[in-house]
Amino acid sequence: MKQKLIKELKPGDQVIAYFILRKKEIRQKKSSDDPYLSLEFGDRSGRIQGTLWEGIDEINDQLRPCELVKIKGKVISFQNKPHITVEKIRCVNDGESVNVSDFLPVTANDVEAMFNELTTILQSVNTPPLQALLSAFLNNETFVADFKRAPGGKLWHHAYVGGLLEHTLSVVKIANALAQHFGDFVNRDLLLAAAFFHDIGKIEEFSVSGFIDYSTSGRLIGHINIGHFVVAQQISRLEHFPENLKQQLLHCIVSHHGEKEKGSPVQPMTVEALILYQADELDAQVNAFRRIIDKENEPGKIWSNYVNLIDRFLYLGDS
Repeated sequence: MKQKLIKELKPGDQVIAYFILRKKEIRQKKSSDDPYLSLEFGDRSGRIQGTLWEGIDEINDQLRPCELVKIKGKVISFQNKPHITVEKIRCVNDGESVNVSDFLPVTANDVEAMFNELTTILQSVNTPPLQALLSAFLNNETFVADFKRAPGGKLWHHAYVGGLLEHTLSVVKIANALAQHFGDFVNRDLLLAAAFFHDIGKIEEFSVSGFIDYSTSGRLIGHINIGHFVVAQQISRLEHFPENLKQQLLHCIVSHHGEKEKGSPVQPMTVEALILYQADELDAQVNAFRRIIDKENEPGKIWSNYVNLIDRFLYLGDS
């Protein structure tokens, strides 16, 4: 019998299933000093909290976050959310036919089709230095493989394998449409190159093992700084790349979050940087709205749960 996805679990369900162990922590009961094991499980559909009340000493040292576990338990409702009371939990043995990659969320779109569409648009860039820079990345097999697999975020937007490619393609298409709308006032080649490179640092920012999380360099440096470094380093290997063009491209990368409070060291100061910021923000927010609406949309429910990150409810519709 095929196991249910986490998003399908309802209070009252009996669970015998494999999950990725995302987190574990020994805590103390509020009513006594007795310890219990707080757990977080994940699969490609989402996350769920769990609790093991007994036998924690012998199992705690065996469990490792990012690894597969098999559990037996029951789903209850805790603080208005599904929660698993765990009866048994163990690490997965080598002989069991389960694979970590099957538990990772992935893009619903065809990766090769997206990449081909992206490269087709970028081939229309006519500025020779930008052509050479783009080719240096797109002709690098290792980069392309990593780029296709990378997520676009940890939780908020495009948080799945292939999410970076999906997001980048969308931002490039939005930027291209806006460049056509505003005409010669916009340097289209610069804008399209910047749209391609803007989140390139996310390849290194995130680690994808049992689940998507920040890498050490992602936490310490961040994708904006990583992206600036990677692109600047490649430019330094090219002959006769104009200094002014380099500065404008790097400015687009470092300013694409729009505000210092959101992680950009500078605000957009060119029209290309401004358009990139708006295109990136629009695609990220629409993807996040879609995720929340798809997750919470159910018969009779008109509004989403309160979304703390954006300080509002989302309208789900009347049907």
